[in-house]
Amino acid sequence: MKKVLIIHASAGDGHKKAAEALYESFLNLDNNKIKAVLVDALEYTTPFFGFGYKKAYEIMIKRMPWIWGFLYHMLNNRFFFAVATPFRRLVNGLNSRRLEKFILKENFDLVLSTHFFAPEVISYLKEKGLSRVKLINIPTDFKPHRFWIAKNIDRYFVASEITKQGFIKMGLSEDKISVSGIPISRKFNALASKEHARNSIGIKEDKFTILLMGGGLGIGPIKEILLDLQKLSFDFQIIAVCGRNESLADELGKLSCSLNKKTIVYGFTNQIDTLMAASDIMISKTGGATVSESLAAGLPIIALRPIPGQETGNVAFLCGNGIGFWVKRLDEINGIIIRLFKSKEDIDKLKSSIRHWSKPRAAEDIARLAMEMIE
Repeated sequence: MKKVLIIHASAGDGHKKAAEALYESFLNLDNNKIKAVLVDALEYTTPFFGFGYKKAYEIMIKRMPWIWGFLYHMLNNRFFFAVATPFRRLVNGLNSRRLEKFILKENFDLVLSTHFFAPEVISYLKEKGLSRVKLINIPTDFKPHRFWIAKNIDRYFVASEITKQGFIKMGLSEDKISVSGIPISRKFNALASKEHARNSIGIKEDKFTILLMGGGLGIGPIKEILLDLQKLSFDFQIIAVCGRNESLADELGKLSCSLNKKTIVYGFTNQIDTLMAASDIMISKTGGATVSESLAAGLPIIALRPIPGQETGNVAFLCGNGIGFWVKRLDEINGIIIRLFKSKEDIDKLKSSIRHWSKPRAAEDIARLAMEMIE
């Protein structure tokens, strides 16, 4: 029996969602030949490091996104990345002893990682001749970043051909990179029809529907946009998703009763596939997982104040390939919605481009190709 580890780090929802999608796909392979395990790498670090890693990311994203953007771009520079690498190895080495022991004790045949922390640790074990595990890196954004690169990675599965070319320019060998798409849940392989999805959540079948989301953390000017949408003269309905921002969900839930557009409000939900299937357009944060899910659902995105760094890279991918919009000011959103509501030709053109880039079976493809590496 082959032992497979799917590992992520709980700093951001996208890494976890991609890992869960991969785990689901491995469970649907031959269970008599595969034992798949899903873990959060930060649970195998020192308590202070694990807590601080998650908290620091969350605080920067919520309160100081410009700092995150500065660090992201600085560490993607060849010079600064080279300077930071020894420090990164020292910090990871001091705080990941439990992870190292776990990897060596379990003696996995294959490791797939959807976050860059664990591959750096495991690559070091391989460099020292302590492990011979096949190691796969799965970047979860469309823009390549040097932090995903480590010496002893056997294969990279990336979001698009554009992503692949970016990594090649950074020095990766072309034969180590496969274009798979970002892993998303199997639910996106068989989405409900728009009518069925709308019926299941209690909204009208025949009405234009806007999905408004703020990512897993529920950040961004969601309330302001919701109120601004009320100024539009035509009739439509709104689905607002607040993620783990419980106070925002409570506030919008109370507010929705007084709005002139039908609005239903969700906190954190596992029904994103249904909500996307029910919608005509989405106003959202642009994490890699969200973008990949929207492509699978054929749903155009208006980018909602992307976080500097990976999200701006994802938005550049959307806009550069004619599958989304980036508004610099909130008052631009209504104009785009009016245009798409009135023009079936524009919607059809967007959806045609979306179909070209959509890879809803990425998780299944990665699982199948990964297993071929150890058979």
